[in-house]
Amino acid sequence: MIPSDNKELSREELYERIWSSPMTQVAAELGISDVALAKRCKKLNVPKPPVGYWAKVAAGQTPIKQALPAEPKPIEYEPLDAPVVGTLQVPASLFQLHPMAMELMTLLRAAVPDTDQRLKVENRAVPCVTVSKALIEPAVKALHVILTAVEARGIRYCQSRSKYDVAHFEKGRDRLNLTIEEATVMVTRAPTAQEKRHPTARWQTQFPEPSGKLSIFISTERHAVRPKTWTESDKLPLEEVLAKVVQAICKHYADLEREHAQTAERLRKQWEAYDIQQQEEKKQQHAASLDAVEHMRNEDLLKAAEWWRLHQVTMAFINECEQRWRSIPPCALTAEQQACLIWARESADAMSPFEAGYPNPANDGAFDPAAVPAGGPYPPKRDFPWPPTMPKIPPPVQPGAHSFGHTPEPKQQFPFWLKHPRR
Repeated sequence: MIPSDNKELSREELYERIWSSPMTQVAAELGISDVALAKRCKKLNVPKPPVGYWAKVAAGQTPIKQALPAEPKPIEYEPLDAPVVGTLQVPASLFQLHPMAMELMTLLRAAVPDTDQRLKVENRAVPCVTVSKALIEPAVKALHVILTAVEARGIRYCQSRSKYDVAHFEKGRDRLNLTIEEATVMVTRAPTAQEKRHPTARWQTQFPEPSGKLSIFISTERHAVRPKTWTESDKLPLEEVLAKVVQAICKHYADLEREHAQTAERLRKQWEAYDIQQQEEKKQQHAASLDAVEHMRNEDLLKAAEWWRLHQVTMAFINECEQRWRSIPPCALTAEQQACLIWARESADAMSPFEAGYPNPANDGAFDPAAVPAGGPYPPKRDFPWPPTMPKIPPPVQPGAHSFGHTPEPKQQFPFWLKHPRR
């Protein structure tokens, strides 16, 4: 089996391998499944042998070997912040339009007009469009101009994944909705003779009528309350409206990219500050541990000396007791006195630090703090019991600690959401 570090093959190497041996054999040699190998071939645009190819080879035939196509060049998009011309020309004919614009035209021609004589299309493959029959071609051409100009800058317009939604612009996870609508105007007509027979309150002399002008909306939400709107008028022709719409879409995604970059840079700096803080805390903890070891060894020395002094004093007291008992006639120790002296000397011997093996120069003497790695392991502790006659030694003052009864300020905690980011 080929080592794991050789799994990533170039297009040429992968092509030679899969046309020299069956896919299952190559996948086993690479340590992956044949499905993963097929996905890699598709990703690198490497043709695979057709079904029955190896059967023909086994039969002694020489089937045609498909050539390796040239590696596709990456698409070069225009920058998002590049300026947009003041007007975008609308094509004169309906030939060679954007595929989504052609789909929209098919759906609009098949739609049924509503009460205000407009056709409405809400489909997962096209944007939401509401126009009259007279504005089908202008709306389709306007969509073609917008999609062509925006997709040239790397902003993809894709159909919705849900049947209850419409197509939208998408770049990364940022979505933008596009709506094309023909506004209506209220038209007044004279009442009919039959209407005049009824009260004026029952007259219906006003009704909506398509205005013949396109309005284009963009919003980050499907049903936004106040979307950005551009409406065609005598002073603002459709060519200028389309230019403004394209410029707004590009500016929206350019601003988002800038915000994402700033957010990523801010997070990077916060993580760096967090790492520096963690390293500084580790250094302080290491220094405190080294100070504690030094303080502990000093305590062990003083406690051992005090226990030795107590041992000496106790032994002197026991010897004095024995001499006094022997000076009293008949100058012989009773059984009770001998037992008491044995118990007393055993208790006194237990006080001696030498019974515990102290001092051991290798473990109880001076040590080199530079030889102790950060985080330990640190020299072991003796854990001598505290002599009852010895006052306790105060712990060493840590660098930066407050004295004179002042409580140190609490250390600022690192944000929880940054220490535990969502995966």
